[in-house]
Order: sequence, then C-alpha cells, then structure tokens
Amino acid sequence: MLPQSMVDLDNKIIHNTLQDYRHGCTKPIQITPDNSGDVFAYKLQTLMENRLPLKDRLLMRRSANTRNQGLIAARSGQLMVAEQLFAETRILFQSDTSSIEGKLLHKSFLEQAEAYLDYRRNNFDRVRNRTSEALEIDVVLEEEYGYEILVLHRIQLVHNLVRTHARGMYFDRAIALAGQLLSYLQGTLEILPISGSWGSERIARQSPELVAAMFAQITSEIALILADQNRLFARDLFALVTPYIQLQANSQSHCHPRAYAWLLLKQAFLNNDRITFLERASHFLAEGRADTPVIWYATVFDLVTLSNELQLPNSDLVRQEVAKDAISWEYLPQKFSLLLVAA
Repeated sequence: MLPQSMVDLDNKIIHNTLQDYRHGCTKPIQITPDNSGDVFAYKLQTLMENRLPLKDRLLMRRSANTRNQGLIAARSGQLMVAEQLFAETRILFQSDTSSIEGKLLHKSFLEQAEAYLDYRRNNFDRVRNRTSEALEIDVVLEEEYGYEILVLHRIQLVHNLVRTHARGMYFDRAIALAGQLLSYLQGTLEILPISGSWGSERIARQSPELVAAMFAQITSEIALILADQNRLFARDLFALVTPYIQLQANSQSHCHPRAYAWLLLKQAFLNNDRITFLERASHFLAEGRADTPVIWYATVFDLVTLSNELQLPNSDLVRQEVAKDAISWEYLPQKFSLLLVAA
C-alpha cells in the first residue's frame, strides 16, 4: 500500500493532468488524417499531368474514380461490389495504345486497392503478394521514369504490411517493422528489410512535411496495436521499437516532435514510471489533438487506465469525464471507443 504522501502526490498530479486534458479538449483538430494524402496526391497528379499523354491522363482519372468507389465499397463491407469495381478498372489500361508508364502507374495503385479488399477478407498471403507487386512497380517508376515521390507510396505500402501483420496477430512483426519505418523516415536507418532499392537519400529528397506526416501516421499505428494489449506484453512489444528509435528527452533528431513526444510518454507508461508519464501526458494533452488525434486519444486512454489502477479520489472523475466527452470526439478509432466503454 502506498504511503499517504505518495497518494496525495499522485492525486494532485492526476488532478493537474485532468485540468490540462480539459484545456486540450477545447482545441480543434488542426488537420484531418487525409490531408497528407491530399498533398501527396496533388504532387503526384501534377507530375503525371506533365509526363503522361492526354489519353493516359483521361484513363487515369476514370481509373482513380472507379478505384475509389471500390475502396469505399470495401470499407463499408460491400466486398462483392468492390471486387466488381476493381475488375472494371483493371480493363481500362489493357489497350495497346496506352503507354507503359501509364500502365505501371495504374497497376501499382490498383494492386494496393485490391490488397485492401484481400485484407478485409483476411487473405493475408494475397495482400503480401499484391503489395510486393506494387512495391516492385514503384521502384521501376522511381528509377526509370523519375517518380521520386513514389518512395512515399512504397512506405505506405509497407505500412499496410504492418497492419496486415497486426491483423494476423503477428504483433511482434508489426511493431518491429513499424519501428524500422520510423527510423528510415527519421534518416537513421539506411534501408528497410523489404525488397527493392531504398537508400536514405531517397527519403531525404522528399518534402519534410510529408515525411513528418508519415512518421505521425506510423506512430499512430503503433498506438493502435498497443492499445488493448496486456501491459507486460505491450512493454515487450514496445521494446522492439527502441533499437531503431533511440528515445531521449530533449532530442532534436526527429521529424515529428509531437509523435516523438508520444513515444517518450508511452515508454514511461509501459515502464510504470507514473510520475514521468503524468508530467509528459499533461503537457501533451494540453496541446490538444492537433494533427495527431489518434495518439492524443491513446494518451487519454492510458490516463484513464492509470487512474483506475491507482484508485485515487480523482479516478472516477477522470473516467466519467472522458466517457462523456468521447461521445463527440471526431476521428476516434473504434478500438478506443470500445476500450473507453470497458474502462
């Protein structure tokens, strides 16, 4: 049993963290999760407009429209509809008059879309096969046609493999690969353990804003994977990240300070360093959801978990207030909704 002085200290820090949480709740989300994707799409579209013949550009627009309809159908569970739409878009570039460049672009993004349909069907071998195909195509487009920006698409494809590993319950593979992605984006890992040419110079040539957005996106994936794990198991999983990302307070060698700050506070939480966690969480929560709502929600969930474990006078207040606020939260992952209900 904790001494009364320690209980009082914990209760005071929890109270202060709750105050900062309330302040952060009033701040709006600064960008939606799709913003970085929109910037990438705009840059890629501009490049294609300057390179592809008119016929290919028109076909690409038709293909993208049908492909997006298929993705919407797949996300809503209409898997047969999605399959039909993907089949329709596959035939668009079968004409011999289409350029090789246009066909390669079309095939890369269609393989990615159809891999998502396979993911929804839990056909993970096909996900990996389609992803490998898309990765190989992207390397050709980068090296032979000047699409340097597609290294970011390849990173997204590898991120999809992280999700696939996690969906298949291979959490260690998922977390280790996510850690390698973070290190590569940060510029400290030269290559990734995925076939194809990587080289840190490829990521160095990309927009820092897009690189930072991808770092935050993958950090959010780590948060989702760890969220419902047993504390000891989650700590073992998190240890697979730290060989690639050296976590040091006040370090400046990272591309997304906020995501890096979350990694530090998550480490403190998993190591049962509650004072450090609460101090870092207090500052993090006060900043609001900003451009990283998922890791903000993950921090709130950890705060609720710790409050419940300590069974302090403020514990019920934290749990009840968060449950009430969560009803109106935007972009709250379903996993966190279920965890907050069960807390």
